[in-house]
Amino acid sequence: MQTNNINSDINTTQPIYAYKVNDYEIAIIGAGGIGSHLVSALVPALHRGEILESTEQITIRMYDSDEVSEENLAHQRFMPDDVGKHKVTVIAESMTPFTSERLRLVACPWDVRETSDMTPADLTVVAVDSPVARRVVHSSDTIFLDLRCLGDGYAALDSSVDPDFVIKMTPDQPARSCQYEDAISSGNIEFGFLLAASHGAQWVLQSLRWMLGQTLAMPPYPQSASLTFGSLGRFTEVEDKIEPKGCDKPKIHPSNLVDSCLDTEDYDCEVIREHIAGLAKAERWQEIWAIGDRLHREVSILIDAEDKFYVDIGTSGEVKMSPPLDAKVPFKIWLHSHPRDAYWSSTDRDTIAAYTSLLEKAIVLGHDHYKQTVFSESPESVLEEEGPLSSWTSELTVLYEDKPVHERSRRRSRGEAKEESA
Repeated sequence: MQTNNINSDINTTQPIYAYKVNDYEIAIIGAGGIGSHLVSALVPALHRGEILESTEQITIRMYDSDEVSEENLAHQRFMPDDVGKHKVTVIAESMTPFTSERLRLVACPWDVRETSDMTPADLTVVAVDSPVARRVVHSSDTIFLDLRCLGDGYAALDSSVDPDFVIKMTPDQPARSCQYEDAISSGNIEFGFLLAASHGAQWVLQSLRWMLGQTLAMPPYPQSASLTFGSLGRFTEVEDKIEPKGCDKPKIHPSNLVDSCLDTEDYDCEVIREHIAGLAKAERWQEIWAIGDRLHREVSILIDAEDKFYVDIGTSGEVKMSPPLDAKVPFKIWLHSHPRDAYWSSTDRDTIAAYTSLLEKAIVLGHDHYKQTVFSESPESVLEEEGPLSSWTSELTVLYEDKPVHERSRRRSRGEAKEESA
């Protein structure tokens, strides 16, 4: 954790950070007409809003090697006393009333020319007219927004836009200002950069809300618009990748968000399903049982051959293994909870028998313990002496506190959860 949220990261080497659950990294490339106003709108909004309360830390890194010039003062967010200073340093200093250990704004006074120039980010905004920087971001795994501006108009391309169109819109060409030639000297400043900055700030804020499980949040659509002529049209979006029906993305959500969803008794909401899947991936069995107990319902998680997670919320006394048609066999784990004690009920045994050779492991969760059974060609001890269950191991009950990989899995999950929120 850094103690100085302005200057501690100002160097020419790439800093390394230990990510935590619900840490979010945001990259802003460019601190000119678009970037300077974008950050100046975004940081106070994050400071005041509940988004910050739902995260452990948000870090915004601004990349730009430029220094403030007299010409910049007409349309960028700088003052005369800033001339000669690095733009990113000036902006970081101006935002100190709103930054903290939980909301960090890091000045990075260098340009992005290759992937190693950036700390991996969950969200990246390109606010500089550089085809090199744009291509670096476009080819990365980050969710991106690419802002362009000239005169009173702007264009916003993001990760949802058809990649072929993005490539077509990113030719090699000299960098240029967001103002037309001689606009500054003649006094004909046009304010399309403020449109672009507003789009960018809104996009980051709404994207964060979405990543935190607020499914009604809607980032602005990729589009082109003009102050004079209004909307110039939306860009063609790529077809959404279709996940298997019922598939739930593992994602550890903030406890306050999960609690608020549980309080509504909307047990089938996306946040709860994703959170249960995330807990299952991290092998945090007891927390899964606790959610089922709070809902007064049994919970089931099925993990298929492609590591897809399928979460089902049953009744107070039963939850069935019901894999969707798109799920791939052999299933790796069927995990479900019981109201109090873990044991193999007659329904459980019938289910396991029916999926013999199609299922590798089954786990049943109790309040402070769990049991598991594993499919084996020649188990030493069996659930039943004859029939399909003779291929399933009979194993001792295990207390959660004695689970040998529990803490290791918990620590590992904190690193994995970073990948799951992007």
